[in-house]
Order: sequence, then structure tokens, then C-alpha cells
Amino acid sequence: MIRKLIYIILFLFILADTGYSFLQHLSQSLDGDMSETIVPKNSIKPIFDCPSGIDVILKKQAYHNPNRFFSHWTYNKYFNSIPLLLQKFVEPIDSVYLSCAILKIIVQVVLIILLSMIISGTLNVLKMDFIIAAVLITPLFQTNGYQNYMGIIDPSITYTFFYALPSALLILYFLPFIFRFYHKKLPLLKISIAILWIPLAIMVCLSGPLNPAIILIFSMLVFLKKIIDNYIHSNLKGTVKRAANAFKIIPRSYWLYLLPICILSLYSIFIGTYNISTIAYQISIGELYSRLPEGIYYQFTQKLGFPILFIILTINTLIIHYKYRNNEGNRILITLKWVGIFALIYILLLPLGGYRDYRFNVLRYDTIMPITLSLILFFGISTLFLLKTMSNKQKTWYIPIIVAVLFIFTYSDKAMFNKNNCERIALKEISMSKEKIVQLKDDCKVLSWDLIIKPEDSDLNAQLLYIWRITKEKKLYYNK
Repeated sequence: MIRKLIYIILFLFILADTGYSFLQHLSQSLDGDMSETIVPKNSIKPIFDCPSGIDVILKKQAYHNPNRFFSHWTYNKYFNSIPLLLQKFVEPIDSVYLSCAILKIIVQVVLIILLSMIISGTLNVLKMDFIIAAVLITPLFQTNGYQNYMGIIDPSITYTFFYALPSALLILYFLPFIFRFYHKKLPLLKISIAILWIPLAIMVCLSGPLNPAIILIFSMLVFLKKIIDNYIHSNLKGTVKRAANAFKIIPRSYWLYLLPICILSLYSIFIGTYNISTIAYQISIGELYSRLPEGIYYQFTQKLGFPILFIILTINTLIIHYKYRNNEGNRILITLKWVGIFALIYILLLPLGGYRDYRFNVLRYDTIMPITLSLILFFGISTLFLLKTMSNKQKTWYIPIIVAVLFIFTYSDKAMFNKNNCERIALKEISMSKEKIVQLKDDCKVLSWDLIIKPEDSDLNAQLLYIWRITKEKKLYYNK
């Protein structure tokens, strides 16, 4: 009876937090990159004309994001259809904000489900272990609070399509691999995996800017660990023979999951060198590396989010190291070591991805998302292990610590439900105006990163407002 009551309370907490997050997403403003892909802008059209990006090789043609077709395509199709569909039930302006919130909460829920499956080792979302795992990580998805330092779901819907959504696809791709080789469980629907995983690999590698590098680093470390394990446990004599055999006896399943996606990742990185967005910023690699230490310091120390996460991870690690060095405990500690190696390599490679003016010190919450997700994952794995392993007496002091951590993250994620009020008023003003060029009364950013001073600078946005039926004709607008 008590277990059932705990289950209900935990389940209700997940529902409440998810609903709260949805309302937070609903209050976010529209961003300045939306019209470029949704209308789309002329510089974006080559992506749709050549999904594979092969034109950059055949025609030596550099253009915008040649290796991110699926992010642009899903973004374009979603916002050219869902807002219009929702307008059967709500007003045009509301339909746009509702479309953004729906997509964000779907991606957030999918990520929580996938991570909870990995943490709990079960695909059954109704099992107690899964529910506990979901409760542990849900508060760490910050919509406001610590979002600028460890955010997963970006306030910008554009960045959600290019960072969080591709991350969810990547985790989905590796899920059968993780279940088989970490949890020692054979994946279900093996035939479906064999048929569908190559198309999924293509989609993963041609979505977002981070996936190819993550795939190559992850795959390299997986193969390296397997070779080291095989070498250590080999009975052969001679270093060369042991090393050759360690490589030779790598399971075929490793090659099935990792080799095709690695090849596709290398292709994606190659055609990505023709991205005019990266070419446009010419800052030396040496300069970027010189900014890296400051970026690391500010990204991980300025708010309580990461320090608290580091503290609880240290506590968990020390407890497991000194008290629970059984097979499962050792596996968790080894996993942490490899997570650390992954994070180090990933950060050292970040400057090679080029410079953006909004990422002055290279690191930002979006570029370090793989590290953030890895830390959240390890927090869930180590905490669930301790909750299942500790005695009832030990839990009396450990559970309050975990509750305090979750409370801090939940409390820090303030509501801020009025963030797009000014923009909504401005959109209403544009919609109701009888003028073809509308001067906005307030200094609100409308579908823009900055105030629009010249009416002609709103041309693409004006086309988008007409597509969304917010205006009955194209209307330019500008700020005073």
C-alpha cells in the first residue's frame, strides 16, 4: 500500500512538472531565425534542393548549413502546417506560441523518457524504477532558472530544432546498443532495428551541428574500451598478437551499430566545412583556444546549477567507491571515468567547430549539451543504484539530500509567464493595423533578435505573418 502511494505521488510530480514546463514554454518569445527557414530565405533554399549536401562536392558550392537538412526540413514543415491546424481551435497569434510550446514539451518528454530508460534499464515506462529515474532528472530540465548555463530545451524554438531534437534522435539511435552492452539486455524488434537504423543514422548525421562529433568521440571510446578489455583478458602471448586479437574479437554488433553512423558522420563533417555561416567568421584557432579556459570557468561556476550537480555526483561517487564496490558499483565508477574522458575530448575539440559572436568564449549551454546530458544521466544512474542498494537506515539521511537537490532545481526554475506579453501586443497591433507599414508603439522585438529600425528589414517576417494568417496581407513593421 505504501509503495503504491509513493508511486502515485512520484507520478503526479512528473505530471505537475511537465505541465509547469509547458506553461513556461508557452510564455517564451519568438526568435529571430524563424522566418529564414519557414518562409524560407533564399540562402536557405539550397538545403531543400539538395538534402544530401552532395552539391558542395560536385559543384564546389558553399551555402548555409549543407549538413543539417533534416533540422531545416522538419522545422519548415512543422511551422507551415501545425499553426494553421491549431487555428481551427485558437486565434492565429495563439496558434504560433502554442505550436512552439507543444514541440518543446514533446522533445523534453522524449528526452526524459529515453534517459530514464537508460538509467532504469527498462523500456516499461510504468515500472517503479523508471518512475524514480524520471523524477530524479525531470527537475534538471531548466526552462528559466539555470537555463543559460545548463539548459536543454532552448527558449528559442529554432535552437530546440537544431540541438535538443537532434540529441533525442541520437540517444534513440544508441538506445539498443546501450541496452545490449551496458544493461546486457537484448533489444526488442531486432529485425526492425536492422531495417530502420540506417535511415535513422542518416537523419541523425544530417541534423544539428553537434551529432557527428558526438558520434565519432563516443564510438572511438567504445571501441577503445572494448579493445582494452579484450587485451587485458587475452591469454595470448606477445603484445602484437594480443593487440591484434583484441581488435579482431570485437563483436559484430559493435560494427553494425557504430561503423555506418561513423562513416556518415565523417561525411557530414566534411560537407559542413562548406558552411558559409562558419566561413564568415574568420578567427584563428589559437585565439579560440585562448578563450576556452575563461569559457569553462564562467559556464560551470556562475550559477548554482552545475556546482550543485557536481557536489551530488561527488557524494554519490565517494559512497559507491567506499561502500558499494560490487559489480554494479564498479561498472558505474568506470562509466564515470569514460564520461569524464568524453567531456574532456569534446571540450578540447569545440574550438574546431568555428566561432559565433553569441558564443564569445566558445562554450555555451547549447554547445555543451552532450556533457550536460551525460552528467544528468550519471546522476540518475548513480542515485537510483544507491536508492536500491542502501539499507533503510542509510536512506534516512541520503533521501533528504536528494530531495534537497531536486527542490533547489525545482525552486530555481521560476515561472516568468509574461515573457512574451509585449511581443503578443505588438503582433496584435500589426494584425489590426490598416497600414501596410506599421510603426510599433513599444520597443518590442518581434520575430527578431534586435529591434527593427528599417521597415524593409522586416520583409521576411512580414511574409511569415501572412503565411500564419496573422495578417491578411504582407505588412512591414518597425520600431520607433
